[in-house]
Amino acid sequence: MKRGLAALLLLALLAHGAGLRNGFVYDDHRFVDHNPRLATATLGELLLDPATHTADSDRDVWRPLRALAHHLDLSRRLGPFAFHLHSLLAHLATIAAGWLLLRRLLPPPSEAPALLGATVLAAHPLGVEVVGWISSRGDQYALLFGLLALLAALRAGEAPRAAARAGWLAAAGALAFMALLGKESAGWVPLVAALAWRRLGRPRGAAVASLAAGIAAGLVLRQVAMQGLSPVQTLPHGGGPLAQAGWALYGTGLTLAHVACPAQLSVDYVQQSWIAGPPVWVRPWTLLALAAVAATWLARRRAPAAALLLGWALLAWLPSSSLLVTLRSLVNDRGAYPLLLPLGALAGLPLAGRPRMAGAAALVLAVAMLPICVRRTQDFHADASLWSATLRVQPASVTAHLGLAQQAAHGDRDEQGRLLQRAVEVAAPGSRLEALALAAHGDWLLRVARKPTAAIDPLQRGLRQLRAWRERAWPAPEEAPTVAALAEALLLCGRAAEADQLLVSALAEQPGSLALHVQRTGLLLYRFEQGGEHQALHVAGAAWRAAAALDAGHPLVVALGSRLATHVAADSADADPPAEP
Repeated sequence: MKRGLAALLLLALLAHGAGLRNGFVYDDHRFVDHNPRLATATLGELLLDPATHTADSDRDVWRPLRALAHHLDLSRRLGPFAFHLHSLLAHLATIAAGWLLLRRLLPPPSEAPALLGATVLAAHPLGVEVVGWISSRGDQYALLFGLLALLAALRAGEAPRAAARAGWLAAAGALAFMALLGKESAGWVPLVAALAWRRLGRPRGAAVASLAAGIAAGLVLRQVAMQGLSPVQTLPHGGGPLAQAGWALYGTGLTLAHVACPAQLSVDYVQQSWIAGPPVWVRPWTLLALAAVAATWLARRRAPAAALLLGWALLAWLPSSSLLVTLRSLVNDRGAYPLLLPLGALAGLPLAGRPRMAGAAALVLAVAMLPICVRRTQDFHADASLWSATLRVQPASVTAHLGLAQQAAHGDRDEQGRLLQRAVEVAAPGSRLEALALAAHGDWLLRVARKPTAAIDPLQRGLRQLRAWRERAWPAPEEAPTVAALAEALLLCGRAAEADQLLVSALAEQPGSLALHVQRTGLLLYRFEQGGEHQALHVAGAAWRAAAALDAGHPLVVALGSRLATHVAADSADADPPAEP
């Protein structure tokens, strides 16, 4: 038993160990190394203030357990290594918990399905996005504590004394609560427990209720922390409720296919390319998902263990499927992480009672998965390698083109322009991604190519589309820099009044945007410096004071204040000058 577990942990180390050399990539920057509040936040702030979880102004992500772990990793002062070591150790703990759970939960002999399930979890390439990407630590905690909660629920039914049962029930509820603090997708835990109760008679109803109470408590805390916010996202393919259900099943079937054949995995799937073709309800991946649901139902009496494992996989994917909550992405690798254990165990059920054949099957699976897993782990080494790997699989990925363009900004500026132009070309017309690509390309034309006239059109189109794709009552984070760039381009083209009116209108919606106040101050000072407009200097003083009220110590605010003070002191115009800042 111990040797089997040791072999599984060694396999996981071989599959994911190269990730210890990786750095911060993609979302890691906004969650960790560009998030100044993470290092200084208190425990209460990490638990209840989503603003400490990300550097974004659009703070609709609440992952307190992940944020706390990032805070602790940051305090080690070991850079990305500490974060990746933490994730790897958490993955090893998840494998051990999954292996123990399957051995206890499934009818004997359960060694073969437990071995196959833990093998798939240990080395499947779908797990790389969770183990090798620091930002996905929440998915890891959701599964780890979810498995531990189910183990505690089973122990509650085995305890001989009432006091011990009560203790294990409380532990099950607390662990389920911790799983929800990892990520809301842990809502599958009591559902799987209820399915196991119906099919296998364990864990008992009291344990299921305890797990449900823990999840409910976590959801209540989330609503308190988010102040009732429940973001609603717009699907890129649209359609009514029936069409959205079909697309959700399509994503479910495609995810099951990725588990079976993980050769074309990506951090960004181009969903717009799925729209063309027959109605979604008659597509192969949709039919595969429906077949999985039907198989779960048909096997419930004759093969209860198989029905449990397949139903477990479907329930574990449910929070990520867009059936419960509308999500922007129908398929993501990190959402498939909790499916690996039950689907691997399902493959091992026919080998129950055949230890040699089960060992040989586990070895074959390990040999097949290991090289793909190692290569995918290496893809997460840096932003450039991640986006290059994404383009190999998804050449029409706008996100990957934008990511590579950001890397090229530190070197070949012409290549950066080509990548941004290509991002505009491959984006679906009218999509939010096209809006982001247009805004980025317009900004490049303005600031790098020094072509303000050419920049106006893409910036205007990008801004219109960003506003059209607003998913909430307030502007998206990308709108403020796009407005600032467009105002600058308009000013440089001699359209000063239009530029100022654009900024005034944007500030009416975003009065707390420091970037917009700074930009308006700078453009007004430019007008005074170039044309001697005394009224522009007067308005610049008011704009500067608004910026200083938000952050007087910001370097740009300080620099603008010095410029403004110099001009005010030297100005001898008849107009009343503003008070010296």
